[in-house]
Parts: sequence; structure tokens; C-alpha cells
Amino acid sequence: MNFSHCKILLFFVLALVLGACNPCVKSNKVEQRIIFPSYSAQYDAAAQNLTATVTFQTDNESGNYIKLSSDSYVYCDQEKMEQKTDKERPCYYHAERKAASCPDAIHFNYNNDEGIIFNNKLIIKTIQISDISLDKNQDNSIKYKGLPIDEDETLNLVLEKDGHQFELSPDVSENNLLIISASMLHELKPGDYEGHLQRTSYSTSVKAMDRGGNAVTTYCSEKYKITIQ
Repeated sequence: MNFSHCKILLFFVLALVLGACNPCVKSNKVEQRIIFPSYSAQYDAAAQNLTATVTFQTDNESGNYIKLSSDSYVYCDQEKMEQKTDKERPCYYHAERKAASCPDAIHFNYNNDEGIIFNNKLIIKTIQISDISLDKNQDNSIKYKGLPIDEDETLNLVLEKDGHQFELSPDVSENNLLIISASMLHELKPGDYEGHLQRTSYSTSVKAMDRGGNAVTTYCSEKYKITIQ
């Protein structure tokens, strides 16, 4: 391999490395109308903790991640959100605080590079049950407190025992009832488990530009004693 070929190869490798180190595009380098925001808010009742995140991408959830320029910003409940990174998201915005109870609403304020402000309000839907006993040999009905569960929501009952975690997806019935069938409990051993409910809501009704956006809220209930017989 001659020297010129070596230089070309080195340039190519360097470009790949730099691209991997800078996976986010600056917001002032893209058309504002194609920015797709994803808002998320989660309340953990057991930990009494509220976590909010926002990601910005080009076109949709599969687009390139966007880092806000100095002329753009995003706030959550009047607090400027901190830019962070993780293995899945090379650039996102985060806010976290303790809260003794689930807030009535979480407010996001996003100012883009054209000075347009988008105000979005997310409401986390709560859900509660009591300590319960479940019979492995029959279908079980559980009464819950909270707003009726909509079609755009998912609900899981997460059980923990001896360092192992099991996730059930109850069926939803009328009159605020959850149905856990015998088949869902088939592989679980009798005994006491620690459990909590996880209620997640999805929406595309967010204020944004041409590409739209989405919002996800999650409520993790307090811990309950779940006995399987």
C-alpha cells in the first residue's frame, strides 16, 4: 500500500471515529420544522421521585438526535433541563426531583432556534390497589382506584421475589376491575411477593412543528404484598 493510499485510509478511519464521537446534530443546523420532540414523565410512588426527559430528533423517533444550540432551550416546571447521554440516547434532556405525591401536571416549555415557544402539559394517571391474594387455580378480579384505563395505555403488575422479577399484564374489565387469569400465574410458585403496578400512557397530541411529536407518562405505584396461593 503506497503512502497516498495510507493517507486516504487514515482520513476515512478518522472520519468514522469523529462521527461516532459526535452523533448529535446541532439544532441550529437543521430546519426547525423537522424537529421531532419526545416528552416523558415518570413518577415512582415508592421512591417519591419524579423524572422527566425530552429527546429531539430529526423527522421522527428513528431520526438523528439533536443537541440544542445556545439559542434554544427546554424547561420542565420552570427548571432548565440538563443535557445528558446514555447508551441508547447520545443526547437527551433530563430533570429529576423528589415529590411526596404525584403532581397534578408536568409542564414542558421548549423554545426553538426561531424563538417559537411550545408549551406542553403532561398528566400522569395514577392507580392504586391493596395487598391482595391470588389463586393459581382460578381467574382473579382486583379492584383498583384511579381513572379508567384507556386503549392507548398499558398496565403491568410487576412481582419480585428472591431477586427475581416477574411481569404480568392484567386484562382490564368494567367497573375498575383488573383480571389476572390462572394461566398468568401458572409458572409462579405459591408464596408472598412484593409487587407494584406500572401504568403507561401514550399520546401524539403534543404541540410541535410539522413533524409532530409524542409524549409518554408512567406511574409506578407504591409496593404491595401479593400472596399467591
